[in-house]
Amino acid sequence: MKPKQIVTGQILGGIDDLDAMLAMRPDALVPLDRLPGRVWQTGFRGEILYRPIPDREVLPDDVLEELVASILTRIHAGKRVALFCTGGHGRTGYVAACTLHMLGVTEPMPFLWHNYSACAVETDVQMAAVERFCRRHALGG
Repeated sequence: MKPKQIVTGQILGGIDDLDAMLAMRPDALVPLDRLPGRVWQTGFRGEILYRPIPDREVLPDDVLEELVASILTRIHAGKRVALFCTGGHGRTGYVAACTLHMLGVTEPMPFLWHNYSACAVETDVQMAAVERFCRRHALGG
């Protein structure tokens, strides 16, 4: 899979896409699994917002809230944020969907499936967490 900027400021991909994501010059990296130490040899000197999530799982709600707020702060400041996990689908899609919702995308999972990957947000646990997040942050309400 190739990394993709699906909205201004948000780059999505998997760990194998790291070099291509770094070529897109992000200001911050959000590794949701691991980050190779070679990142420094690439010249990257931005922020790292490391929030590990077990494969096919989700973050505690309070940690998710803080992470989404951190990502939004950077995007609203005109920065580029790269989110990634191992494959770039489940954990990446879950966090991206929550962020997209806060950016005004009313149906973030279908948006991701159409504009990024049909495999984004892989598990029922992740889908339920996105739905809970969207209900807590109802748009226009």
